Amino acid sequence: MNISPPKSMLRTLLVAAIATTLTASVIIGMSGTASAGETQTASSAPHFTVEQSGKRVIKQGVIAYNKGDYAKAAAFNRDALHQGLRIKHKTIVYSNQCATLGSQGRYEQALAACDSALKLAPTNWQAYSNRAAVNWLNGDKVQAKLDIKSAEALDSTAAAITYNINVFG
Repeated sequence: MNISPPKSMLRTLLVAAIATTLTASVIIGMSGTASAGETQTASSAPHFTVEQSGKRVIKQGVIAYNKGDYAKAAAFNRDALHQGLRIKHKTIVYSNQCATLGSQGRYEQALAACDSALKLAPTNWQAYSNRAAVNWLNGDKVQAKLDIKSAEALDSTAAAITYNINVFG
C-alpha cells in the first residue's frame, strides 16, 4: 500500500521552498534595482523584482517582502493602492504585488497585478520580469519566455532579467 502525503501538504511545502528561494534572491534598490544573490545557478527558481520608492507606504511593503512576510507585504500593497498614488507609484505597487503574490503561489492574482502594472506603464521591465517569473512557476513556459524577452527589450542590463533568461533557457 502506497501512502502519499495529501496534495495540499505537498503544495504548501513546494510554495514554502519556492518562497524561501525567492526571498534569498530578491532584487531591490532605492531608485532602481540592484541584484542580490547573483551567484546562484541557473537551475534555481526565477527571481522576482521588488522596486523601492520614496513613498513610505511602498517602503513598508518592500520591507515586509524582504523579511519574507508576504501576507503583510500584500496588505501594505493593497493599502497603498487605496491612497491616491500617482501612476508611477501605482505601477510600482502593482508590480511589487505581483512579486508578493507570486512568492505565495497565488499565481492568478499575481498575473492580474502584473497586468495592472503593465496597463499603467507598458514599459515597466520589472512588471514584465515578475510576470515572466509567475508564468514560469505556474507552468506557462512559453509566455514566461515571451515576457522576459519583453523585459530584456526594455532594459538589457538588469541583472534580474539576465538571471531569468538563464533560468528559462
